[in-house]
Amino acid sequence: MPMNLYRTTSHICRTLFSAGKIPSVSLAQQADDTFKAKRIKNMIIEEIRTIDELLQFVNGLYQKHGLRMWYRGVEDAGLALIPSIQRSQKRLDTERYITNDFYIRAKQILTNAPEKHNYAAWVSLMQHYGLPTRMLDWSQSPLIASFFATETYTDTGDRDAGIWVLAPDLFNEQEGFGRCIYPIDADTSQEMLLPAFKHSHHNPALRDKILACHSTENNLRMYYQQASFTIHNSLRRLEDICDENTLYKIIIPRDRKKYFIDSLRVFGITESFIYPDLDHISSDLKHAYDI
Repeated sequence: MPMNLYRTTSHICRTLFSAGKIPSVSLAQQADDTFKAKRIKNMIIEEIRTIDELLQFVNGLYQKHGLRMWYRGVEDAGLALIPSIQRSQKRLDTERYITNDFYIRAKQILTNAPEKHNYAAWVSLMQHYGLPTRMLDWSQSPLIASFFATETYTDTGDRDAGIWVLAPDLFNEQEGFGRCIYPIDADTSQEMLLPAFKHSHHNPALRDKILACHSTENNLRMYYQQASFTIHNSLRRLEDICDENTLYKIIIPRDRKKYFIDSLRVFGITESFIYPDLDHISSDLKHAYDI
């Protein structure tokens, strides 16, 4: 995506926030118990202190299940597994206004805008530019998830980081979709996202459902991040409904965050790898040359 287009779309998102159409959630509010994960039942929680321990744990899961796993890194291990649109009632109440306002504004400046009814593409764009949506980001790489968990270590040094680990095949089967992991532009995924745009035409069978799906967007950032998503048509929290074979939690102690971010650089997991644009290439060079 051209740099000027990236900046323009980003400005649309910032304008929506500043106009008061999207209520922001402060770090202090995010840390509030309202948004903390509830009591976790029947879940394996593993504390790790090194990259080697992380890879050993992940390999153990693969040996146990033989299934693909997804990973979600969070800067605060206490945050619940809910999408950003559900972090306040006001956001939920204004979701359709946010999505349609973004569509109207972005449609006017995008040279290769998605088709009008490609709801997955529009919500993915919103997610990409930091607007609240009903989707949660996941990565198929534990190292990339580790980066997201620890990249803000200087700002979140007083909180343990976390990595959630999901077995998407088993989860979709639990939700009644079978073990198939749909692409995000499949009919079922599109129907799951329709309520974000319209009040009606919602398939009753998909109400109160959560679906794991693969990204198919032509987006370099998503490709490098090995992005996948869960679409949440339900207010249920994953940690409340998953069993010990479907969801796991990894804790990275607060005093190990800097170790992780430094170690990940050795593996080439840097800002410019995660965010392949000129701004982050420049940031990497400043760090590499200590300037």
